Amino acid sequence: MLFIAVTFICNLVYALTICSKCGHEIEDGAKVCPHCNAAVVQKKEMPQSLPDAVVEDNSVAELADAYVQKQYKLAGKHSNNPGLAFAYYQNAFAVLRLIPVDERSGRIGKAILKNMNQSRKAMTIGRVPCRMCKGTGKYKVDLGKVDGSKNVKFVDGIKCKRCKGLGYRIKHLSVDRIKMNVLKGHQSFDQQCMVAGDQKTGRAFVSRELADKLTLRQKVLVMTGIPAPCKKCQYTGLQVCHACKGTKWEKCPAENCKNGVIEVSGSSSKSRMRKKRLNGEVREICGRCEGTGEIPCRICQGKGCVICEECNGTGEAPRCTRCSGVGLITCPRCNGSGKYKGKVCIKCSGEGELLCPTCKGEGSVSK
Repeated sequence: MLFIAVTFICNLVYALTICSKCGHEIEDGAKVCPHCNAAVVQKKEMPQSLPDAVVEDNSVAELADAYVQKQYKLAGKHSNNPGLAFAYYQNAFAVLRLIPVDERSGRIGKAILKNMNQSRKAMTIGRVPCRMCKGTGKYKVDLGKVDGSKNVKFVDGIKCKRCKGLGYRIKHLSVDRIKMNVLKGHQSFDQQCMVAGDQKTGRAFVSRELADKLTLRQKVLVMTGIPAPCKKCQYTGLQVCHACKGTKWEKCPAENCKNGVIEVSGSSSKSRMRKKRLNGEVREICGRCEGTGEIPCRICQGKGCVICEECNGTGEAPRCTRCSGVGLITCPRCNGSGKYKGKVCIKCSGEGELLCPTCKGEGSVSK
């Protein structure tokens, strides 16, 4: 009862109109006080609900989640093209940063990271022509070991022992081929996103609906998700091996090995397991290099490349020293307050932050 009475009295008081000059009661709607002829200040109606600005907008997280799911599915469709799949996973990982951790769909973050690393590794493996048969898949006979000529003949019907007649081996690709795979993958990704009508944000892409709702800080969050590539290795994290110069091979270190053949004396030849009599001379195929005269480089383990010294294998450019990799700096005009002399700062539009002029919001600089 007390609550009802108080509510009634408050409503009654608010309904009354009192003259601010003489203090007499005035009828509702009157513009002039009938007692002192003073102008009546009209009452303002109380708002029935809170303004829309107070209500939290979750549309950015929803749009980002839908876009990430779309990019993840497209990456899976291009699994046969590791360079393109890597670009899709990389972009999805950048847009994923717009979604709060507790609102992300299942284990999508771990799945994207896992598949992105697998795609990066798949770009480094491929078919390499067999070094023994020169890609023919046939057994090679060096006629120089028989008649002193420099001719090499490939025998039909006999398979190469090293590649089993395939003509190639699945091995680590050269650094140049890996860089080409990465470059082609990103070019194809950019073209497909442009055709789909997506909007470029730094090195990443987002849907147009999502781009229209992003604040400056959210845009930078996406941009820093795909940092600039290392100028030396271009996202590969590798550089040419300084020992073999990228050839993947080095000269056979076995004693007395000359082009894969070891000359032996007649007395010791009986103890040898693998012998060949050519031109009356007792010779033996080198077991270390299998008669090729070369072995895989011991520095790079036959890969032809080592970890990039510039980026320590990350494949990314160093962080911007001006913004510490954040991509934003404090507005120098308003010192981050968003207001200047009581008005909205025109330099930062009231946000208090600006894009870093050194890295352009990407958080890293490719020197």
